[in-house]
Amino acid sequence: MVCICLVCRELFFRDCNSRENGFSCIFTICRNFPTTLPPKPYSYMGFAEMNIRGIVKFSLIDYPGKIACVIFVGCCNFRCPYCHNPHLVVDPESQPELLQSSVIDFLEERRGKLDAVVVSGGEPTLRPKLMEFLRIVKGLGLSVKIDTNGTNTEVIQHLNNEGLVDSLGIDYKAPKSKYAIVAGRDNRRMIENVFSTLEYAVVEKIHLDVRTTVHKALLDEDDLKTMRNELDDMGIEEWTLQQFNPVDIIDENLKKVETFTNTELVQIVERLGGRTKTRGIIELMVLPPQ
Repeated sequence: MVCICLVCRELFFRDCNSRENGFSCIFTICRNFPTTLPPKPYSYMGFAEMNIRGIVKFSLIDYPGKIACVIFVGCCNFRCPYCHNPHLVVDPESQPELLQSSVIDFLEERRGKLDAVVVSGGEPTLRPKLMEFLRIVKGLGLSVKIDTNGTNTEVIQHLNNEGLVDSLGIDYKAPKSKYAIVAGRDNRRMIENVFSTLEYAVVEKIHLDVRTTVHKALLDEDDLKTMRNELDDMGIEEWTLQQFNPVDIIDENLKKVETFTNTELVQIVERLGGRTKTRGIIELMVLPPQ
């Protein structure tokens, strides 16, 4: 099998025919990166591991305007059917755990070359020692963006009070009335917290990247209009609609159901107005006839 290393992004080959939980093991880690814990004592072993299951060393798109490294942690409290990191959500143990110390060593080596760290997942706010980890990251002079589902408002508040978060990427799943369906969890408190987190970020003037993955089977245009109105009521202008990406996802049946075409999604964005935009759509340049 051809594998892609989650750390160095290089291709390599591995004899592997297994598909745990229906998910391909094509994304894994090569032997050039340590995955076993060293014996204590160790300089960064004073706090619990972050359950880091992947890293992208260089990104120009995950933190707009900054050169970033993206860290992926395991576990999530939602079960969104279109989630493209299913292995991190339902079975993080299937992915080799990266040494937290090795990740920090890498960040130290990249001082002056990286501007920021994006902590994604999974759901980062579920990690009990997130604050301690981010203190080290900030101590390296790096900005921090957290990609979150917004369900742990208090965690975001504590991080902000400590000066440990510069930007939030919040997945705004659906209008409040349909949130439980799209998020795969019928928990009123968690859903209310999503909106509380959005409102808190606006009040605190935390940079926001609010995005929604769109599939016609889950959200129709009326739903998107309701969402645009909900965001307007919270004072959030910028909103990105992401085209559904048919890769490994939690609900494989979504791949069999028709969704919006790129053209339809662009037209919907135009009708929604405001500062709504699209992401994940390949623009084709049509040359005029000669």
